Amino acid sequence: MKAIPFSPFPLKTLIAASGKFQGIGYSIAISFPKLPLELKQAEIDIDAKQYGAIIFVLSVFYFFVMNLIAFLFAVRLAPKMALLVAPVVGVLAAALIFAQLAFYPKIQVKKKVRDIDSHLVFALRTILVEIKSGVSLFDSMNTIADGNYGEISKEFKKTIEKINTGGIEENVLDDMASNHPSLFFRRTIWQLVNGLKSGADISAVITSLVDSLIKEQKNQVKLYGAALKLLSLVYMMLGVIVPALGLTLLIILSTFPQIKIAEIYFWVMLLMLLAAQFMYLGMIKSKRPNLIGD
Repeated sequence: MKAIPFSPFPLKTLIAASGKFQGIGYSIAISFPKLPLELKQAEIDIDAKQYGAIIFVLSVFYFFVMNLIAFLFAVRLAPKMALLVAPVVGVLAAALIFAQLAFYPKIQVKKKVRDIDSHLVFALRTILVEIKSGVSLFDSMNTIADGNYGEISKEFKKTIEKINTGGIEENVLDDMASNHPSLFFRRTIWQLVNGLKSGADISAVITSLVDSLIKEQKNQVKLYGAALKLLSLVYMMLGVIVPALGLTLLIILSTFPQIKIAEIYFWVMLLMLLAAQFMYLGMIKSKRPNLIGD
């Protein structure tokens, strides 16, 4: 099971400490209706109510820790403001931890989907080559499980283990696809299962799947290219036009004797520009299609 982020405690200790707050955990869990499914898809073996209690415990823990740290610093720098600043810092820290933990399963699921979609075409081509060489579907899935195909290899390892323990191939594959977060992977496995059940030529089925995924890749590249044109205009605004206009305005204002332009304004402008640049990079990364890969 994956570790809980931002937790300084062992998982067993954290679960034991959160056991007294199951009611609060339930309230948090119902506030995020998709949390049970996201926990399952992210392979976090904790029920939603328990995870909600963990979120509450860690949020409260970081509230007191950051409250104390902020108070100690504020007492030295601004003693009169210490009692006001410290709780604000604690609340902000607790809110940040709460948000990070609440969306952590969804973030993990998105990473998993991106990894699977980026390796899907290559994995299918490997299976196709193996089958056309006379290798059975089960052995070709073994090749994928032992290969370097990221999350797809992990999924096929689980499937191979279930088949080896007596599971029927079609049923195990169908279970693997059910509730899987990746739409393309789910469609691919279902079409493969339908081909197995109908007795169709598996190589023809996989060839059709590869062709359809490649077409989808091309469509996603076209859409991504169109999105980049708009994002390039945004970059020109954030990276060139707005800073130039802001700097020009400050220079003009500095010519008035009653207006004093301190150096801090230029540092603030620089920090805002850097923040805008990071936001822009995040926008580009979020728009990148999953099938293209990293």
